[in-house]
Amino acid sequence: MRFNLPRTTILLSCWLISLLAQPVLGENKQSSVNSQQQNIIFSLPTPLSRGIPLGRHKGGGSRTYCQKQQNLAVLVPINNKTVWGKTTATHPEFLFYLPQGSEIEFVLQDETDNYVYHTSRQILPERKGIISISIPQTATPLENQKTYQWTLSVSCKNNDSESFIYVQGSMEKVVLESKINTQLATANELEKVLIYAKKGIWYDAIAILARLRQDNPDDTQIKDMWSDLLEQVDLTEISSQPMLK
Repeated sequence: MRFNLPRTTILLSCWLISLLAQPVLGENKQSSVNSQQQNIIFSLPTPLSRGIPLGRHKGGGSRTYCQKQQNLAVLVPINNKTVWGKTTATHPEFLFYLPQGSEIEFVLQDETDNYVYHTSRQILPERKGIISISIPQTATPLENQKTYQWTLSVSCKNNDSESFIYVQGSMEKVVLESKINTQLATANELEKVLIYAKKGIWYDAIAILARLRQDNPDDTQIKDMWSDLLEQVDLTEISSQPMLK
């Protein structure tokens, strides 16, 4: 005996079969996110050989009361024995690892030793981590194809004695080709990090990534990218340090 099902029942059955055959939405989204993830690759450029000072990557120091600041460091690669990197920013940002809070002083100078920016601040002794120093918009903008030298000094005090420990390096202000600027204009923040890193623009790449890490502390993709970038320039020991506001 053959039963004739109503047309609405047949259509409903076909719809249910079609729906069950589709992938779960969450799986589609996860696959899409993973496919967009890229490994960060920093292309280390060669410093110009025009009298750039070698700089000082870590604090060091011989005085007993500076021992707690021995691991003071700057988040800039050592490049051909030189603490140096590139930026496209007219008012760039600098990152340092401070092993213990203290009085700090930062100076940025041009090629003729004129001050571009100078600031000091007090950080509580119990605080340690990565600090950011940004050049304000009120300061003189950096000029293209010029090199600037910076110094961060930290006060070491013990009773009536006082000394300083410091790190020092340089940066070159550069201009990217128009094709890269067009890519940056439509890129999101993570994409900008990848573009800057590939072009060897260290200061811009690390500054954006540091802000993303601070704003998104639980984002595993940002964490991994941060660790990968620092590992490529032998700064792995700093990668787990917290960002200080």
